[in-house]
Amino acid sequence: MRNDLDRLMRERSLAGMVVFAYDRYTPAMHYAIGQKLHYGVYVRAADGRAHLVHDPMERDQAAAVGCDTSGFPQHRLQQLLEEEGGHPARAFGRLIAEVCVSLGIAGPIALLGDLPASTAVALVERMREVEPRLTVDTSQPDLVGVARTTKDPKEIAAIKRAARGGVAAIERVIEFLQGLRVQGEHLHANGSGPVTLGDIRRLLNQEFLAHGLAEDGESIVSQGRDAGVPHNRGNDAEPLRMGAPLLMDIFPGEAGGGYHCDITRTYCLGPAPKDVRQIYGHVHDAFQLAMTKLAVGEPCRNYQALVCERFEWLGHATQRSKPGTEEGYVHGLGHGVGLSVHEAPRLGGPASNTQVLEPGMVITIEPGLYYPSRSLGARIEDLVLVREDGSFENLTPAPYELEIHPRG
Repeated sequence: MRNDLDRLMRERSLAGMVVFAYDRYTPAMHYAIGQKLHYGVYVRAADGRAHLVHDPMERDQAAAVGCDTSGFPQHRLQQLLEEEGGHPARAFGRLIAEVCVSLGIAGPIALLGDLPASTAVALVERMREVEPRLTVDTSQPDLVGVARTTKDPKEIAAIKRAARGGVAAIERVIEFLQGLRVQGEHLHANGSGPVTLGDIRRLLNQEFLAHGLAEDGESIVSQGRDAGVPHNRGNDAEPLRMGAPLLMDIFPGEAGGGYHCDITRTYCLGPAPKDVRQIYGHVHDAFQLAMTKLAVGEPCRNYQALVCERFEWLGHATQRSKPGTEEGYVHGLGHGVGLSVHEAPRLGGPASNTQVLEPGMVITIEPGLYYPSRSLGARIEDLVLVREDGSFENLTPAPYELEIHPRG
């Protein structure tokens, strides 16, 4: 959690942390200061003293942080840029070193933010030229990544709001699909031409907007063969088909940056063919197994082994039984969700993943089976909160029934 940052710095023997938002939304800055500041440098000592240097245009957001602040002009940023030959990374390296010195920070620091590698390298080189005692902690996962593994009540509330919007989007699509009319090989709505996957995507986006959400990337709306490749986004121009698996993996977050949800459902319009029913049934079985076995204190990677065992028993290849397989069960069981769609913890991975389930975690459970050679793919994914009392709450209880029967 955010209030663990000072403790984690002390445990890692860090002198402080620096977060740099370089004229863009940066999840690490949002997390560290609780505001969507797009351009600034946040410096925090291990004893809790902090200073935020900001663009004057964002002075109101900076004031809401609650620590000491100053604007770029007070640090002669334009002069630094001139003296550094117009090289922004070197100018900010000097600025960061000077602020660290002013806070008495000397030693290893956590350096966070979203920067091109060349910018980060030049910034660190100049920072250390100015203050050689500063070094960058390269431990993995990084400081903020560890803190973000568990969520505080405010974060959980934001994730729940996003999850409600995600469920509403799935339910709206179901209602839309139920109202379609079958004409030959295609499905139609209100006298329009054949409904396409792009129509489904636009419907999802409308519902996201209604809940103050937006896509971070591009959600997955795929069918048939494309549903058999886990991260195939689908072909928007493709007409919706009866009898084919329709996979929707949506992960909207708060508009403008913020907390996300993550949910996947697989449906089939009309009576599902035998092979679609079988694959979906096996996925649903594995999903239910994982959900019922969740327990605080259990190693996260154990759940991947549990699902692999079930799929292998059902006759499917897995990454455990056939490493590198592209058909069968080809990915991990889940991950954390928060300011990013994918963050710690991982439900899977190598033996070095010793993370256990803890209260405050928000994780996905998402088994799937994929057979693109047979035009088959199915995944079920829900977002689960580990409550303080050790129980588990499903945040995305959208309908699971495979078949959707158009009424028109």
